[in-house]
Amino acid sequence: MHKNGWRPFWAALGAALLVLLPLVGGTVLLTRQMVRTRIQTAQPQSGVPIQLPRAEHRMTLLLCTAGEQPGFLLVYLNAAQNSLNLLAVPGELTVPFNGETASLAHCYGAAGPARCRQALLEVLGLPEDMFYLALSPAVLEKTASRYGPVRVGFSGALTADELTETGLSAAVQSISAKEAHALLSGWDADGTLPPARRAAARAAVWESFFRQDLALLPATLPDALRASSAALLTDFAAQDYTLLGTVLEFLANNSALPHAEALPGAWDAKAGTYTVTDASRAAVQTFLSVSPASGNDASLREP
Repeated sequence: MHKNGWRPFWAALGAALLVLLPLVGGTVLLTRQMVRTRIQTAQPQSGVPIQLPRAEHRMTLLLCTAGEQPGFLLVYLNAAQNSLNLLAVPGELTVPFNGETASLAHCYGAAGPARCRQALLEVLGLPEDMFYLALSPAVLEKTASRYGPVRVGFSGALTADELTETGLSAAVQSISAKEAHALLSGWDADGTLPPARRAAARAAVWESFFRQDLALLPATLPDALRASSAALLTDFAAQDYTLLGTVLEFLANNSALPHAEALPGAWDAKAGTYTVTDASRAAVQTFLSVSPASGNDASLREP
């Protein structure tokens, strides 16, 4: 009887072990796997691919601010080079137009930004895949208002006498997009300042905008432009807004420093013409991050 009493005990013990052993074994294996995973995570992941910019992550853009006195800015974004370059172009620049020559501003008023793009390709040897984008003052103000006023100083663009003449201070000042457009277009209208000086002031404003708001632009600027697409004059396709955001994100993540200049040229005040010189071509090559001595970028053409 004593012997028979042990039988249920051993049967129950065997059944319990059959259930518990797989659970214990699985727990041990899972614990070892978790520890191994933590160790691997703590070590450098040399085999994990890191997203790097490719050759196609670049964009050249002619940005026009519309109106009776249009403004012109060339923008070059290159993620692989970590370049965010701006080149302000005077509206007086002489360009080919209808078999003759005319100012870039006249070209814009008569035929729009697409024709200005083509004229600049011819006279400055810019990349053939350059886009154009023209914003009215209202769209410009609406797009830029979300970022707040720009803090800009004009002392690097204008001389002390020119600052006094225009009523500006040498100190850094806050200026809204509406105020900046009114100021710059007003200077273009009265012609008090030489074209190169006005272009330098325009470059200073845009450089301050990109420098101040670069971290915000990748997530907001493409969507803002899409929302206003019906009011834009542009050759952007849907995927180009995505490309713009991608390139801006690379530049923001790598803390790219915007660099802005005014296009140099020969100004004939009597004739009212601003013509391309060797200094102009050198500035364009610098704008495109190409050494003037090398001239080996396949995207460049001789004018």
